[in-house]
Amino acid sequence: MRTARTAPFAPKAGSDYVRPLKLLRPVQNKHDEGLPPSVADAAVYTFILLIGAFQLAHYPHTADFMNDMTYPDLARSILEKGSYQLRFLPQTTFPPGFPLILAAVGLFFGLSPATLFPVVTASATLGIIAAYELLRRVEGRGVAAATCLLLASSPVLFGFNTTIVYPEMPFFLMSMLVLLLAFKIDHAERGESLVGWMLLLSITLVLAVLIRSVGVALLAGLATWIVVSFLIAPEVGRRRISRFLLPLMLGLGVQLGWMMWAQRHQTLEWQLPGYPQSYISQLRVKNGHYPELGLAHLGDIPSRIGRNVVMRAAGFSALVVRRNVSKFWSSPAICGVLLLIAIGLVSSLWNGGQLHDWYFLWHEFIFMLWPWDYRDRFLFPVVPLACLYLWRGAKTVKKYSIREPRTVGVGLVVIGSFLCISSAAFAFGITAFPVSPEHVRGDHLQTIAATLFWGSVAAIGFGMLNSSWLRRVCDGKSMLGYLSRMVESGTPVALRLVAIVALALIVISGTRLVVAIGHQNMNPDITKQSGYPMIKAADWILTHEPSDRVIMAREPDFLFHFTNRRTVWFPPISDSKVLMDGMRRHHVGAILVVHQERSYWLPTEEACFQSLVQAYPGAFQLTHRGLDTWLYEVVSTSDGR
Repeated sequence: MRTARTAPFAPKAGSDYVRPLKLLRPVQNKHDEGLPPSVADAAVYTFILLIGAFQLAHYPHTADFMNDMTYPDLARSILEKGSYQLRFLPQTTFPPGFPLILAAVGLFFGLSPATLFPVVTASATLGIIAAYELLRRVEGRGVAAATCLLLASSPVLFGFNTTIVYPEMPFFLMSMLVLLLAFKIDHAERGESLVGWMLLLSITLVLAVLIRSVGVALLAGLATWIVVSFLIAPEVGRRRISRFLLPLMLGLGVQLGWMMWAQRHQTLEWQLPGYPQSYISQLRVKNGHYPELGLAHLGDIPSRIGRNVVMRAAGFSALVVRRNVSKFWSSPAICGVLLLIAIGLVSSLWNGGQLHDWYFLWHEFIFMLWPWDYRDRFLFPVVPLACLYLWRGAKTVKKYSIREPRTVGVGLVVIGSFLCISSAAFAFGITAFPVSPEHVRGDHLQTIAATLFWGSVAAIGFGMLNSSWLRRVCDGKSMLGYLSRMVESGTPVALRLVAIVALALIVISGTRLVVAIGHQNMNPDITKQSGYPMIKAADWILTHEPSDRVIMAREPDFLFHFTNRRTVWFPPISDSKVLMDGMRRHHVGAILVVHQERSYWLPTEEACFQSLVQAYPGAFQLTHRGLDTWLYEVVSTSDGR
């Protein structure tokens, strides 16, 4: 018979406070990984730091940025003009936290790729270490090491961090620090000095909110956690209020202050729903990329949620296993992963949960309603938590399979049969449910594999319903029975060995790709960059166009960076009269049209410009044709109809 382990944070003798077990899950500090704790931690730290050092030396060595320059230019505006603006317009969409960090670096070292990419690298490296410390405390060293080694060796993450200067990694660092500090403060004994930790938590929470707008998920998670604690156990709720009310109030105050400033200074070039208005306004549109479709209706929400859930699950699985995942919802890499994560999250929240549980729930709720296409960068900050709940979900299924085999068997039969049939329908092309046809075209092997997988799950469920079969499996001398007893005994040596080997192979494979990307960054070919045609067009504008000419372009921030000319957004509007009225209002003198294989905005700029030409045939004159770019001078703004 096993003896119960004492919770690591159990109250000391004589303490006047006893934590309800329903609210505080016992922390599983596992030291059975085969290495002393200090050696195991040092090994993980060493790998993370080595990847960070490699990234620090292998960013694109160019004189200027080759991709989106929005945040470096906002930092430059802070330093040179003392204002938060871009293209002579106040920036009211992106919060100022990350530009302020870049400006602080630029004040001493300048604003160049050589000085700003290290900010991203340092944030990513420290963020992964903070995630490791958090996971090690809440679930154990094994899960923490596996998660952080996978994330550190991700070629997708490395490629993103060495391509563009964006706020995802600083936000990742601050959010992990918030969760780690909150965990430490919540588990500290009464009488310990907490003022310093509370102030540090307040600072990191404020920074997280100012770096990315999705930081409101931390505020919502913190508020929900306190309220739920108070409802379940008032004593615990009062204790958490005393420890977390100050950080929460400061975070809310800063968020409200930013929203009020942005609302007062908002200047819209065009009357379009969604961008560049606030994120709350953007959530209301039917499709962020196609603003002319108007606002969303209640009937649009289920399909949006379904699309976002599938895409985020597929992105998570692809990031972990290092291969493309076909986007059909019944894929084990989508539906299976979602089920395990959902089970793990519910099991964590069942008795009150912790801050990281509520934060993850609110974060994913926001992105379920997101009207824009999926991007990996929106997933990076919560990958460690997704791995945590994936693991907890698997543990929960294993536990109930042993305790309630018949109940679990029924569930496996129902789920496995339904998903087997669904996967077979995808495999034979007789379903109407894929996200889009191109997502499953050419991936028949994945659909067939999914059919076989879910069929096997259903078969296992049928077997669990047969008590005599189950008894023979568990008590027999077969290999399956041996593995079953080994798992039940808590010493799955063989399974652990398989997991370690699989993890090592994935990490090694990812590291090789990371090294290859790094070597490519050392000698970047600017002519192969997506923005190269616009760079060439900007060079021509700089030397041939008058300095006071206003240029309208679909990527005005990009053009402004290279020309320092006044630019106006070429909006995705097909109504020629609205476009011409706006051109008169902004005194547009030229229009830059760029051909793109896949336009971020719809209608495409070529389609919008064609509507202008048809309505005002004599208003434009081609002055320069470059590489997939055309510059038209506006010779007349009269109606001409």
